[in-house]
Amino acid sequence: MRKIAIISTVATILLFSFATRTYATRTDNEHLSALQSLISREIPYDANTPIDSIISWTNQLAPTLKFPRTEESYFTLLLWQVSAYIMRGDLSLAIDRARYMYESAKDMNSNFGIALANQAIGQAYTASYIQDKALSSYLDALHHLSPNNPQTYRLLVKISTLLQQMNRLEEAMTYVNPLNQLLEQQPEHPLAIPILIENATYYISSGDQQTALRYLQKADSIYQNHTHEPVHGFSIDYYTAACYRALAADDHDKQKADEALALYNKLLELVSGNKRSLEYRSISAEKIYLYKLLGRFDEACRIYQELYTVTDTLASKSYIRQINALKATYQIDELKLGNKAQENRIVLASIFIGLGLLAFISMLAVWQRKQKKKVALSKRNLEQSRWNAESATRAKSVFLSNMSHEIRTPLNALSGFSALLTEEGLDDATRLQCTEIIQQNSELLLKLINDVIDLSSLEFGKMQFSIGEHDAVAICRNVTDTVGKVKQTQAELLFVTSLEELKIETDDSRLQQVLINLLINSTKFTPSGSITLEVSRQSDSMALFSVTDTGCGIPLEQQSKIFNRFEKLNEGVQGTGLGLSICQLIIERIGGKIWIDSEYVSGCRFYFTHPINPAKQGKE
Repeated sequence: MRKIAIISTVATILLFSFATRTYATRTDNEHLSALQSLISREIPYDANTPIDSIISWTNQLAPTLKFPRTEESYFTLLLWQVSAYIMRGDLSLAIDRARYMYESAKDMNSNFGIALANQAIGQAYTASYIQDKALSSYLDALHHLSPNNPQTYRLLVKISTLLQQMNRLEEAMTYVNPLNQLLEQQPEHPLAIPILIENATYYISSGDQQTALRYLQKADSIYQNHTHEPVHGFSIDYYTAACYRALAADDHDKQKADEALALYNKLLELVSGNKRSLEYRSISAEKIYLYKLLGRFDEACRIYQELYTVTDTLASKSYIRQINALKATYQIDELKLGNKAQENRIVLASIFIGLGLLAFISMLAVWQRKQKKKVALSKRNLEQSRWNAESATRAKSVFLSNMSHEIRTPLNALSGFSALLTEEGLDDATRLQCTEIIQQNSELLLKLINDVIDLSSLEFGKMQFSIGEHDAVAICRNVTDTVGKVKQTQAELLFVTSLEELKIETDDSRLQQVLINLLINSTKFTPSGSITLEVSRQSDSMALFSVTDTGCGIPLEQQSKIFNRFEKLNEGVQGTGLGLSICQLIIERIGGKIWIDSEYVSGCRFYFTHPINPAKQGKE
């Protein structure tokens, strides 16, 4: 049932990649008319209006509509642009546009604008798989709309879809019922197909596939006789395949499984241009389920390996942080409005009391001054609460989004390939391959946990340092030999020094940890060439270490961020994004300093210093 629930999320995303035709230059009025046609037809595109055109035209047209008499058209166009950015995968731009919508709505004192801004925030949360906050934003938007506003019906569809995803089916139907009433009154309403699909997904989730198919047949009839919109045809095929898949699972019906598989293959051909897209991955996941159901485990394993290698770019840590900050701003502004309303009530009460009780004017004045002081204090407390709330929200969202992003891929691999190992019919080669992938991801997950523990211990001063006299030259040789045995690169690993030995006071295990992290990091970005570790005496009291490679290097504009937590220059490269942060904290605790050589352009070069006799405070 939960597999079926995610279908609704994909519904509004499917087939945006279809629109590839070129188009002639049009006037502003023609562009506006084209966009209004899309909105009235409840479709995200047509053959003459691809995504990039929607973004470009709305940027051009929106400023000309930013007036009270055209505010609904203005905010509708901005919402359309937010949707286009989300569909294109530019979530950061979508969030920025949602923020602009909200600020514009405040400036124009537009309830309709605030409603659509909240809807835009909800769509951003939905794209980031944060369902509870998405639902809250949609309900806030609904609160600001009149019942008969056309946008209200669009919101009801989104709320119903989200509740079905959350398996709150009966609650979802309370929002579908007004849509069904609308459909009874206007059978050919532009929302007719989405409403029929909403009913179908409810019955799919409830296990009544036959009823779901009847709703889909009604939708197909409207599509064939009236709309002929490709998006609608795609959606009908998608949900029909979902019904067949559910029937195949419930009744062990091989014919239904084959029919579902044929539809999914047809749909995959349409979205195969972007294998990182949500629709491609969702349909592929359905194919995996069907292949397992049919006993075609080798094909299921092949598709799972393909999906596993694809990096999830939608739920980026920075995106979630941006959305949460925008939502916090909205909530605090609502609190401010409530406070302002209360202040106005106090002033109004003072006026009426003053008019009725002139003899007590002096007492009322004193009382009013006290109330103003309380309001001022309340405002100061509110600002402090806002700052605290935003700080806590940022800190929480950074940690949770980072951890979920880094843990999701190895956990999905462990879960998926472990499940495959339990299936009968796997050959030995496939079983060995699955075992190796499970081992790799177990090691990655363990390293992430160890890195988080090390980071926490360093931050709170709980990591123990065992300082003693050690030979830095010998440590470097041992580290070079260790990394050379496990490196996964053709690059040559070298150790260079003019010193026979260099006695320093250090924790040899922590120094090795820093050197290994730097060398392993270089191997990830240096497929050929060389990686050189060097140690020298910078002064009588300080040793100087360096790691130099001939790899791709780090762009100058990104060098200031490389020591941040969870900072990864390439999301496709395996790692936790914590290694350099841990290195920096260890070196600073021991009394040294680490930096990147910004003048070296033939790859990347890291330097760090280490006291020969560290200060006593570096010891525990």
